[in-house]
Amino acid sequence: MIKEKYGDSDTATSPVILDLENWMSDLPEELQNLPIICLAIPGTHDSGSSSITRMSPIAPDSGPLVRRLGKIFGPIVKFLVYNWVVTQQTSLTEQLKDGIRYFDLRVATKKNCKELYFVHGLYGSEISSLLQEVRAFLDTHQGEVVILDFQHFYNFSIEDHSQLVSLLDCVFNGMICPAISDVKSISLSWMREKGFQVIVIYRDAAGQGFWPARRWPTPWPDTTSPQKMLTFLTETLNRRPAGSGFVSQCVLTPNIKFVLCNPLSTLKKTCGEPCNRAVLPWIEKQCPGPAGINVIIADFVHAKGFPFTETVIMLNLRLLQNNRESEKTNYEMEIYSSEN
Repeated sequence: MIKEKYGDSDTATSPVILDLENWMSDLPEELQNLPIICLAIPGTHDSGSSSITRMSPIAPDSGPLVRRLGKIFGPIVKFLVYNWVVTQQTSLTEQLKDGIRYFDLRVATKKNCKELYFVHGLYGSEISSLLQEVRAFLDTHQGEVVILDFQHFYNFSIEDHSQLVSLLDCVFNGMICPAISDVKSISLSWMREKGFQVIVIYRDAAGQGFWPARRWPTPWPDTTSPQKMLTFLTETLNRRPAGSGFVSQCVLTPNIKFVLCNPLSTLKKTCGEPCNRAVLPWIEKQCPGPAGINVIIADFVHAKGFPFTETVIMLNLRLLQNNRESEKTNYEMEIYSSEN
């Protein structure tokens, strides 16, 4: 159990056996009572992209050039696009079992369809199936909390937003944590007492009652340079707004020129692998807290030799140690003051 191991280890990189399916439930009570915006939480970028196939239709978030070429060359263009839009290789259920608790979701409509779909360059699964995966996991893991971040909406009307909001309320009936004004009061223990297991961030004004973008900023590096990404991550974290959640995007993003210069390569090879090699040492140096790291997301989190989830979760050990040392110092100062 992580509760037992937390008290025995000295550093965030000490070998600890984690029950990734239940890591939130296993946190020591001290961490359970801290604001959730102070914890280190692992997440995935473009979380539903494993549902994309080589035959998936081109989605509206693709650039105009890709959409035009897709109409002309069809399957050839989709084959090339596929190599650059899949960022995760496992389903949401598998991600949840491996400890992922934050999901980056981009949603679009499809012509002549009533359903809403996950997209990232190409169309993925219908969104309700992804949400049902999350609900099924939460039903059997009642101490766990999931953050669903609806980042982008493509070809959405007011009616489409209404449909998505209704779907979320239906799937997670009574489980969604409202966007209360005092973010600092929201801890894992508080949510458990209230029966809440889901935080929905809805980055559009149509999501009334959900968490707005300003309450959980997610600055984007927008670069293919690992060094520029690391500099950006550090600088933006240093400017983290007080009293808010925060998402650090540990990702490299190719533009169309970069893709055209590497037509036979893949996102994983040219961006994912170099990014993950560069970012792991950076993650290991972080500490959660009010001004520290919070949510950390990456691509290809299940890649061989990339212990992303475990590394992020174990950062909470550093927070625990810092809190205990601070309490000890305060206690010693009180004793000293009383004696003098």
